[in-house]
Amino acid sequence: MTDAKIDEAERDAAFAATVARHPDAFVCAVSPAGLFADLPETFDPGRLRPVTGPRSALDLVVLEDQPEVIDAWHAFLARGLAQCRVHPLSAPGQLVDLHMIDLTHRYGVQIVLFAGLDGHPAHLPLEHQVIKPRLVTVRKNSNAIIVGADPEIVRVLGWTADELLGTRAVDLVHPDDRVRAISSWMDMLASPNGEARRVRLRHLHRDGSVVWFEVTNHNQLTAPGVGEVVAEMLDISDEMAAQEALRAGEQLMRRLTETIPMGIVQIGTDRRIAYQNERAARAIGAGVGDVLGGALLDRILPGDRPAIDAAIDTVLREDRDVEAEYGYRNVERGPRRVRATLRALTGPDGEVTGAIICLTDVTDDVRLRDELKQRATYDALTGCRNRASTLTALQEALDAPGRTRGTAVIFIDLNKFKQVNDAYGHAAGDRLLTHVASRLRGAVRDGDVVGRFGGDEFVVICPDVPSATDARHIGQSLVAALVTGGLDLAGERLLPQASIGVAWAGTQTCADTLIARADAAMYEAKKSRTGRLALALAD
Repeated sequence: MTDAKIDEAERDAAFAATVARHPDAFVCAVSPAGLFADLPETFDPGRLRPVTGPRSALDLVVLEDQPEVIDAWHAFLARGLAQCRVHPLSAPGQLVDLHMIDLTHRYGVQIVLFAGLDGHPAHLPLEHQVIKPRLVTVRKNSNAIIVGADPEIVRVLGWTADELLGTRAVDLVHPDDRVRAISSWMDMLASPNGEARRVRLRHLHRDGSVVWFEVTNHNQLTAPGVGEVVAEMLDISDEMAAQEALRAGEQLMRRLTETIPMGIVQIGTDRRIAYQNERAARAIGAGVGDVLGGALLDRILPGDRPAIDAAIDTVLREDRDVEAEYGYRNVERGPRRVRATLRALTGPDGEVTGAIICLTDVTDDVRLRDELKQRATYDALTGCRNRASTLTALQEALDAPGRTRGTAVIFIDLNKFKQVNDAYGHAAGDRLLTHVASRLRGAVRDGDVVGRFGGDEFVVICPDVPSATDARHIGQSLVAALVTGGLDLAGERLLPQASIGVAWAGTQTCADTLIARADAAMYEAKKSRTGRLALALAD
């Protein structure tokens, strides 16, 4: 249902009131199709300023306001009178009134007024968009000589239709495209009347720039009353520029992937390789189109293979970023470690379309990481845990979830170690420390921790020990290990001498307290020893 058209008197009154409020508003006539037309001679603009240049009201407003203008135009067609507020290109920060008034009963035209730009300089036209037509028509004879052209061609190629008359069409084509243009033309000439041939060609603008056209030549040479080739020329410069930008972007990305120090693989949802750089191709041993799975992953160490398969499935099925690390066998370089970073690719609807996998060789990093961990955890001379790591092991034993049995700490202090250093030298002392450490590690249970606590002090952490008696038995096994072991130095048999203290506690025990009790027991053994090895159990 449409609104009834406003009567002529009311439209006349609306025009007069608008002009009275804005005597120097901009004015233009509008055709039924919405395009600007010349004002009729019978129309006296007075102080109103005629609009020249733009094709329609849409050319005068910012892009965001064009839907508003279109809505007002439809309302105007129904009622003969409409108004909307818009931001003009001449003053985008300002709101002006756009009035549409049907005055065909008086002047034979419809009128549009831009009111509110009173401060616009009188000698300057309204700023507007120059909209080029996308489709123009050119007519050619059988020799491809232009015999007629759409007047709008001047907007796209710079030459007027009259200037192009008698011009060879091929002379407008970019030199690099002329062979293709001639081939398409000859193919068209050989086709039956009424058929068409389409070709994409670059044309030269009058200013020297290049315009891409999709030219459709319709063979109407033998058509009655025609005798010409009618060429529809569609400006596809924006499309070709977008394709060129995409091609350049893809080339740049491929160049980048070949220069960065990692393997890059793109796969689809079926795991087929869509792209890979050279580094990835060497590492995987696959080609584009191969499925990333099965035998292609056999180089991965068996223990790591399930995690990598799971990582690929996760990124493709769940659209989750995944990090994974695995080892593999390199024929030339031996065992290597690789970090895989997997990221999902998605389409406009958010659906996963594939994944990008970045492969970085982290063998050296892992080796350095392991070395740092080794240094932070173990004593460099004896291979035992260092002091900090030993205390950590004790705290972990005490904090173990579900622990119901006790924990034992055995403190070993080597006696007369200084005399060994003085008599045989520090190298001999180091050999003695290494010997003792080896004997202790060979005597403890699985899961026990042997640590070097100080210069000549060792501490053994024994979790899951049922009682103090059991703790003492462990201490006695350490004594037995040291009793039966000796070290040959400078032709002499050196037997370790040590004082050993054992402490045991059940649940709710403080690590510092347990260490202190074992240390106190060791001193009791040192005071009471009668042989080279003495052991005492803390109270």
